[in-house]
Amino acid sequence: MTVYVFGLGHIGLPMACWIASANTPVYGIDINDQAIKNIKQGKVNIEEYRNEIHISQVAKNLISKNLLNVTSKFKRVDDTPSIFVISVGIANREDGSQDVSPIESVLDTITPTLVDGDLLIFRTTLIPGTCDNLILPKLKSLDVSVSLAYCPETLMETKAFEELENNPMILAGMDDNSFNKAKNFISSLTDAPIYKASNIRTAEMTKVIQNINRDVNIALVNEISEATALLDIDIYELQTLVNTHPRVTLLTPGPGVGGYCLPNAFEYLDKAILYKEKCPLTLIRTARQLNIERPKKIVELIKTALNNEEKNIKESTIALIGLAMKDFCADCRFSPALDIASLLIEEGANVQAYDPMVPLNYNYQVATLEECVKNTDCIVITANQEGVISQLNQLHRDNKLPLIVIDTRNIFPSFPDIKLYKL
Repeated sequence: MTVYVFGLGHIGLPMACWIASANTPVYGIDINDQAIKNIKQGKVNIEEYRNEIHISQVAKNLISKNLLNVTSKFKRVDDTPSIFVISVGIANREDGSQDVSPIESVLDTITPTLVDGDLLIFRTTLIPGTCDNLILPKLKSLDVSVSLAYCPETLMETKAFEELENNPMILAGMDDNSFNKAKNFISSLTDAPIYKASNIRTAEMTKVIQNINRDVNIALVNEISEATALLDIDIYELQTLVNTHPRVTLLTPGPGVGGYCLPNAFEYLDKAILYKEKCPLTLIRTARQLNIERPKKIVELIKTALNNEEKNIKESTIALIGLAMKDFCADCRFSPALDIASLLIEEGANVQAYDPMVPLNYNYQVATLEECVKNTDCIVITANQEGVISQLNQLHRDNKLPLIVIDTRNIFPSFPDIKLYKL
């Protein structure tokens, strides 16, 4: 059995390595030539480890054993029934609308080569109805009999291998044969529970709603944190007390919502609903807007803190610590920290940003934490990374920290000589 994995990004590459590690030959395809070159050279900028070995080395080891082959050009190696795992996602256009052309491109590439008995498994987040409306018609128009299944991924960056092994999975097939073939394949890789959805559209919807659930609950706690600030109540004490109730889970407030999945979930659901006047998604739409505006609220807090010390934001230098979209990861897609940086620059502030996990892609990034906080008026912590707090402690001992710290992650120690602002 040969497995082809399309898309070698944050999801596809760990998945390809995971499958290949089970002694199953895998051909990984990604249209990005540089991504393929990076994998072959062991320069993958994804923070994943399998048995304490970085994914760059994991991939190189598998390539050396001929268990993993990566290329930007798909070519079928034989005519025996194979498995196609598609982790390519929906792209975003500049106007914010969804672009399914990456998925269409994969289908156009592989459908002329399909043979009887092939299985396609989509492992990505899809607009509910994508398989029914786009993928199935293409497959049914072929003169060969192939199977289709959908198994949404639920992986958290930095824990992909662990979660591939252990996360429960939702699985649906176009028919019972498709479901059983996909289940047998996945079960050969993991003992994690597999839950059958009655149809693919329900499975697609499951992933979207999982993301929306998080998005709405983050908006809830962020709005509550604004109320507690006005009422002189510690949001973190409140969270602890509220969560003593066995049926209540109040999340932790933060600077906003980032990553690929959560910010796009509302749009996926909205796109799936044809008669929007019958279901305007008022609550979800409002929560999404609250999360979009959260970085603006953080910037207002920064301005207030500076004004309290008779400082003007236009004359201030701000140290931004953490550019990733959440703690302990390298993914800065849709990161609220990037929005905060842009807003601060628009306000006339000078921004110096440091994140040990994020490559130096932005002109305001610096290479070290000491350089980041040097000659600054205010520190803003937007994401926690390994070792950052211990470094900050040392810089405090060396009297190298500014007077003002805005902590959006509730991680900065309390020092009597520093004015600490929390959410």
